Amino acid sequence: MKQTRLIFIALVLLAFAACAGADVKTDAAASGQTAADFTLPDQDGKMWTLAETLKDYKAVVLAFYPKDDTGA
Repeated sequence: MKQTRLIFIALVLLAFAACAGADVKTDAAASGQTAADFTLPDQDGKMWTLAETLKDYKAVVLAFYPKDDTGA
């Protein structure tokens, strides 16, 4: 019984490891390219420009939540 449980746990862990990152998509063509400058408002209405932000920070992460259901 104990051996069967260990085999089952090992198979489940192996299945998780095999599926890890399965839906991650990478685009090699976009790697190393520079984004065009843009200006967008944040949640408080303050305008942010990519070029201005990059003066103070090394990188910028832009996150979109299409299913956030904010009604906006």
